[in-house]
Amino acid sequence: MEESRNTPALILNRQNYKENDTLVTIYSKNFGKLNLVARGTKKMKSKLAAHLEPLVLSDLMILKGRGRDYIGAAVLRKSYLNIREDLNRVYYVGKAINLFNRLVKEEHPDERLFLLITRWLDILDEKENNLSKEDGELLFAFFAFKLLAELGYQPELYHCLSCGKEVKAGKNSFSFKNGGIIEETCLDKKEYLELRYNGGILAVSDNCIKLLRFITDNKFASAEKLRVDQKSMKELSNFVNNFINFIV
Repeated sequence: MEESRNTPALILNRQNYKENDTLVTIYSKNFGKLNLVARGTKKMKSKLAAHLEPLVLSDLMILKGRGRDYIGAAVLRKSYLNIREDLNRVYYVGKAINLFNRLVKEEHPDERLFLLITRWLDILDEKENNLSKEDGELLFAFFAFKLLAELGYQPELYHCLSCGKEVKAGKNSFSFKNGGIIEETCLDKKEYLELRYNGGILAVSDNCIKLLRFITDNKFASAEKLRVDQKSMKELSNFVNNFINFIV
C-alpha cells in the first residue's frame, strides 16, 4: 500500500507538467510548502482539477512518488468566490501570494504561516462591497508586515537602533539594512552615512510610524477601524514596497 499523508492546503500555483499532468504548489497546514504532481488534471474529465485551482483551500491526500510526490485525492473546502469576483481583491491577493511564495521556503512546516494566510484571505473574502484601492493597500500592508514578522523580519518601531532611546516625534528615518528607526540626531554617525547615500535609509513621518505600529500590534480585522488619508496611505505603501524589495 502506498504511503499517504493528509492535510488541508492552500493552492498557491499550478503549471503544466508532462502531457496530462500539472505541477501544483501548495502551502499545507501539516507539511509546509510543497510542489506536487497532479496526475491527469489536463484531461477534460479530471475529477481533481476543480479542487486544485489556484486560490482554493482543499483537503489533500499526498502519496509518495518515485521522483515527486503526487496528489492522490482532493476535496474542496473553500473557493473564496467573493475574492474571485472583485478585480481589486484579485490584484492584492495576487501580490500577497506572490510575496508568500517568494519568501517561504519548501518543506519547512509552520502552522502559524498557514493560519496567517488563510485568515487574511477570509478577511478579504468576507468584506462587504467591492474593495477600494486604499483598503487593498492597507490590507496588503497588514499581511506583508505580519508575514515578515513571522519570518524574523520584525522591525524596531519604538526605540532608536543607534542610541536605544524611545523614539520621539520629529524627523526620524528607517534603516532597511538594520531593520528599525534611527533618530535625526543619530543619522550623522559614520555607520549610517553610506546608507543615507545609497538608498538604504528612508525618512518616515510620525503618522507613518503610528500606522506601522498599529499594523504590527493589531490583528487583520483591526484594519476596518482605520481611516487613513491619501497622503499617509501613499507613504505607507511606498514604505512597505521598499521594505519588501530590500528583503527580497
